[in-house]
Amino acid sequence: MNIAIDCRYIGRSGIGRVLEGILDNISYNDHHYYLIGKKEFLNKYENVTIIENNTDPFSKSGILKFNKEINKICDLIFIPNFIIPYGIKIPVYTIVHDLIFLDMKEYTTSGFLDYNLKKHLFKRCFKKSKKIFSVSKFSISRAIHYFPKYKDKLILTYNGLSKSIIEYASKNNNIKKENNIIFIGNVKPYKGIDILLDAFSMIKDNNYKLIIIGQKDNFIVNTNIDESKYENVIFTGRLDDNQLLDEISKAKYLVQPSRYEGFGIPPLEALYLGTLPIISKIDVFKEIYSDLSVIYFDDAKDLANIISNNPEIELTPKEEVLAKYNFKNMADTIIKTIGE
Repeated sequence: MNIAIDCRYIGRSGIGRVLEGILDNISYNDHHYYLIGKKEFLNKYENVTIIENNTDPFSKSGILKFNKEINKICDLIFIPNFIIPYGIKIPVYTIVHDLIFLDMKEYTTSGFLDYNLKKHLFKRCFKKSKKIFSVSKFSISRAIHYFPKYKDKLILTYNGLSKSIIEYASKNNNIKKENNIIFIGNVKPYKGIDILLDAFSMIKDNNYKLIIIGQKDNFIVNTNIDESKYENVIFTGRLDDNQLLDEISKAKYLVQPSRYEGFGIPPLEALYLGTLPIISKIDVFKEIYSDLSVIYFDDAKDLANIISNNPEIELTPKEEVLAKYNFKNMADTIIKTIGE
């Protein structure tokens, strides 16, 4: 078969990392793949056809001006998100990572029109997709809540650990730990960075540095962060892969204080790199991390108390983490389903 893949998400956190995990684990000998996106990100893949497209998949032009020639040369298209560009006439397979736009609209929308546009795109995704992959039972349950008539289209495909992390861990086994607490993500309110900052300010005799990694500008919605209020807090901005993995490996704890997630990859990566995750007690984290060595917290005060006690627990062996959450499994499920 000739399979098109919308690769414009590469280079973005979250969806982009998931897409790279899938692309890195596909066997390119079974089908011919047309990768649509920026050549600079796609040149490493062999035996594929690259179709240049530099549009932002979330923009108006990205939705309306897509490569329509794929309708003639491809049998189907795989899109790693719920936004299906207009003009596609071949069968579509998609991923729905979460339904936060519907579940927590007070944190994620810019008003009535934005909310209704996203709702329309979600409904269009469920109607048009042949199959919809989703990354947790929690996200599937929320999808069924909003779109029950399409429940038979949903397939569970857990996220995994990328090849870059697996290779990094094999070469860097003895990185010295520092008194760092790390947060990875943007400062959207549902990520809970305000909870982490509140907790950090409560810690007495605080010898930790809090390192916040991610894009701060242009992501602030309904929140304000005054960096001058916090001591020993460092906003790094976006880091490249090696810098990011270095920071995770050096940290004593990774804190993921999310109010909402569809899966939540950073705690999984931290665990694999030997850093203890301290995570919020939300439903999806209880699903994903139920049998892995993490510490849950309830609120900012509880988080501050946990960190103050300097917890140390035996971490789940890397082999067990990788056996459960591997992008090879995800890629195999997607391509097998498409092949059928």
